[in-house]
Amino acid sequence: MNYGFLIYGELDRDRIAAALAEMLALPVESVDVGDEGDDDRKWAAPVSCTVTPVTGDLHWHLDIYIDVTVSGPPTEPLAAAWLASRLRTVVAYEAAPYPPSAYWLVGPDSRRTRARIYEEDSGDDLAYRIDAVEHPLAALPGLPVAVLPEVIRSYRMSTPVTDRLREQSQPGRTGAVAADKAVRDATTRLGAWESMVSRLVEGWPPDGWYPAEYYREDLGTRDELATAADVLPEPARDQVVQALAEVDRRFAEATEDDGGHALAAETGPAPAGLSSRPGNVDRWWWRRIPNPPPWRDTPGRP
Repeated sequence: MNYGFLIYGELDRDRIAAALAEMLALPVESVDVGDEGDDDRKWAAPVSCTVTPVTGDLHWHLDIYIDVTVSGPPTEPLAAAWLASRLRTVVAYEAAPYPPSAYWLVGPDSRRTRARIYEEDSGDDLAYRIDAVEHPLAALPGLPVAVLPEVIRSYRMSTPVTDRLREQSQPGRTGAVAADKAVRDATTRLGAWESMVSRLVEGWPPDGWYPAEYYREDLGTRDELATAADVLPEPARDQVVQALAEVDRRFAEATEDDGGHALAAETGPAPAGLSSRPGNVDRWWWRRIPNPPPWRDTPGRP
């Protein structure tokens, strides 16, 4: 087990050793804490913590290794909360597999918030700047509070309908269609639409909210799907239409018709008709919204 933590404030190696030992139910002698270049490190210890100074809004990096002989080490979030509480400070750790700037910050009261933290060049030392947090942190007052939607795009949703469609298009399968550009484009758009629908049905992971701008973009993707199937050869056209109908049913069942008012209040009216398709198209998806909308009471909003 490995942990990588950034901490705020002064560093007390003895307190770190004591906190780790207590967390893992080990004698304090089983924990080695030191700098990377120290000659007197106890590398045979079951727990080692290498401390490295950093600059900016955070001050130390802890690289913690726990040997496999140590039973029951806590998860990284629990370990971060433990250290923050015992050291009476703020601990940051990466929110993998999200963007490099995505972190969690946890305070001594064990409250945590997402944070956008940038690594900056500061000569010989690494520098970390806390750009924004989703919720105020009592231990670090004054940090900018803002929504952090970038983690949403990085959170992959399951798309079983689209995956099945891709499988049907594989060369060598009975009835498979060559995956030309039109087929690939339609499948990609279907995957994006299904991803949003899956997110809606599952309660808007990872954090339970979704920006209105993203929702509008997804409806625009559904607009594109309304015309994409028309240019496909058979049997690809029939396969895409059936897959789209399956995803649409999930969307319709999880939403209600409000005439498009909730989204329009946030982002403006729906765009005009589809320019690439003649005649009137009933873009019913623009009238449907989950109740409540996923952007209501989002983090960082006034």
